[in-house]
Amino acid sequence: MPDPKRDYLTLTLEQYWFAPPVALWRAIELRTLATEPFPRPLLDLGCGDGLIARVLFAGEMPVEVGFDPWGAQVRKAPASGAYRYIQQARGDALPYPDASFGAVFSNSVLEHIPNLDPVLREVARVLRPGGRFLATVPSDAFRRLLAGYHERAVLGDTIGAETYAAAVDEYLEHQRYLTPTQWTERLARAGIRLLRTRYYIPAEVEALWDRANATYGIHPNKMPFHGKPYYRWLASPRLRKLGYQGLVRRWVVWVLGRRWRQAYTADVPEGGVGGGLLVVGEKP
Repeated sequence: MPDPKRDYLTLTLEQYWFAPPVALWRAIELRTLATEPFPRPLLDLGCGDGLIARVLFAGEMPVEVGFDPWGAQVRKAPASGAYRYIQQARGDALPYPDASFGAVFSNSVLEHIPNLDPVLREVARVLRPGGRFLATVPSDAFRRLLAGYHERAVLGDTIGAETYAAAVDEYLEHQRYLTPTQWTERLARAGIRLLRTRYYIPAEVEALWDRANATYGIHPNKMPFHGKPYYRWLASPRLRKLGYQGLVRRWVVWVLGRRWRQAYTADVPEGGVGGGLLVVGEKP
């Protein structure tokens, strides 16, 4: 089981120093996931480059299987050392036998899949009876908790708020934001019973994250709320040979690891909503 006391903020800032707001969001996701058991064998649905699994399961045996539909990611993932086996595959046609895994987990993947139901059916198929499904996704509150959305909405600029949120949707390639009730229905159709959901990323933390995206040049220039692009230029891989980026990385870890500590440890108040949602299900 992952360690919930591990300092995921420092670990993700070290990995994602070139995009600090990404590190903050990922750190809170990992802190949330680390409170859950992960029965083995384990399948990482949409493993990407493997950095998330490497941080989450540091010090444990490698994840049994990771897969991703994108060849470029599959080629990068072995370098993480987080997996025993990595394969290029589609989520709606998993190349694994029925009842192969004790758990399937997915970190910030499902919101990008246009047709989600076939993927959930495949998850149910490869899970053992009693197996767990764990996913982190943007919540149904994500759009309205964006700083750029809220600042326009309180001024009565509904069109401006929606325009801002739509630009974020397009840039992040988000397909949906489901409520806990909607997750219950989606999972039930696939043959998975929802055990619980849990909101994370409090409103003030998502607002901080959204503004930081602007500050560090993560938003594209077409966004109606964007900031200085200097950091993105400093962190460009094209400038790696100049040798200064190690200093930038250490600055990010040292300064933001302290400046964002309170945001990292903040929990959503009981009965409240947050920008992220942990979804935990079980195959009957």
